[in-house]
Amino acid sequence: MKQYKHSYVPEQLYEQVLTYSQIDFFKKLFSKFNSKTHDVLFESLLHMQASLDIHDQVDLTFKEDSKGRNFSNQLQVLVGDYHSSYFYNLLSQHNLLDELYHFIQAIKKINECKMSVLHNDKALSLEELIKQVEYIHTGLFDATNDICKVDHYEEQLKPRLIKQLVYSKDNFWLSILKEQFSQEFKRVFDARINYWELYHFIN
Repeated sequence: MKQYKHSYVPEQLYEQVLTYSQIDFFKKLFSKFNSKTHDVLFESLLHMQASLDIHDQVDLTFKEDSKGRNFSNQLQVLVGDYHSSYFYNLLSQHNLLDELYHFIQAIKKINECKMSVLHNDKALSLEELIKQVEYIHTGLFDATNDICKVDHYEEQLKPRLIKQLVYSKDNFWLSILKEQFSQEFKRVFDARINYWELYHFIN
């Protein structure tokens, strides 16, 4: 972040952005990926993950007359787009167009999941929506594994990834669902956590 952060942007904006856990999971995925494109892919994905994280911090409930919040929102959107542009630029400059298209599909799906959670029309069950929250946090890693082909990703690494990135801290997307489904949320939420803990134990 220090290498790429614009001097105008306060460091506080990067709190909870591109955490050590996320970087560690990317490193694990690339640990046995022997390719001359290794560094470019790794760096570009860090930028995209930072972009996704920053965009998640945008306050979607602010009032139009709240000038301070409006300015902060605009800044977060711009900085998120700033890091997103590095992602596209790095892959394009190195002619990694197949990889670019591959990741674009995952990013598109991540954003579709976000819209489903934000604007749920009750067409999806709470369990389905929680699965979409899981994909919001794991979609870029899933897409990376499609390229890196890590052994036992689904059985070992992904359950740990979901536990750390989705269920081990306050989660903005889950808080939205908790508000929408106040009565049944705890039951479905606990069942989902138990599923991953049991899945991880079995494997």
